[in-house]
Amino acid sequence: RKSSEMGKILNVMEEEWDYLIILDACRYDYFATIWENYLEGELEKRLSLGSDTLEWCLKSFRDYHPDVIYISANPYINSKTEIKGFSAKRHFYRIIDVWDFGWDEKLGTVPPENVNRTTLSLIRKFPQKKFIIHYLQPHAPYLSEKYRTTGFPNPNPKQGRILTGIQSHHSKRYLRALIWLFGNLLMKTRTINHTWELREWLGLPPASPMDAVRRKYGINGLRKAYRENLTIVLENVTKLCGELLRYKPSAQIVITSDHGELLGEDGKYGHRIKTPYTLEIPWLRVK
Repeated sequence: RKSSEMGKILNVMEEEWDYLIILDACRYDYFATIWENYLEGELEKRLSLGSDTLEWCLKSFRDYHPDVIYISANPYINSKTEIKGFSAKRHFYRIIDVWDFGWDEKLGTVPPENVNRTTLSLIRKFPQKKFIIHYLQPHAPYLSEKYRTTGFPNPNPKQGRILTGIQSHHSKRYLRALIWLFGNLLMKTRTINHTWELREWLGLPPASPMDAVRRKYGINGLRKAYRENLTIVLENVTKLCGELLRYKPSAQIVITSDHGELLGEDGKYGHRIKTPYTLEIPWLRVK
């Protein structure tokens, strides 16, 4: 069922939980339409502290939490290096870098099964610890066979390669300058609404897995791909919750997100823009 409390700003470290499950880039509205197919609990709409993972981390994790182990499929949360002012190892007892050892080169992401496997291997080793379990889905690339495209290259945070574009030459300065120059001109005249459309107009490759799906299947196809990715990760989350509750029947399990996602609304895609689509996230207390 849905709680009557809607839109409260969420700071995850001020809430009660034993296992906190993060679905990366999970919008409240999409989650609200399908979660009851998989789980039982009480759902609330909350507002994220950030419109991207890094902002969410910087605002959510300010202290050291010696009772928390972070299982991370997202390389922004890693044990190896600081990223733009955020050093995860300063905030948690241990960081488990699933984004590193659990990365699937063919898919260009971390499959949710690898997150499950890692979590179940650790909970009995650290029975007194709390866990944050961060899946990379429903964030692109999309795992369903129909909408599968080239994913991200292997992350390397020390080299500044986190969740970068699918073509290595995207980072060249002249190309960024060209896109900026034409983008400003065409967006002012409303000929182009987004730099992804500009790249397509210039005959350049897609900027990201999400852009690749948009080009091939259009906005409606992109939204279907996102929904299917959410379904895939929820299937795996459901399996994990069952195992967690078998191990610790009294455990408080909560499912939430770091931020939402724009899927073509007002001609915009992705996140890092503050709108209801990027800030409204689920807060599900599993029962």
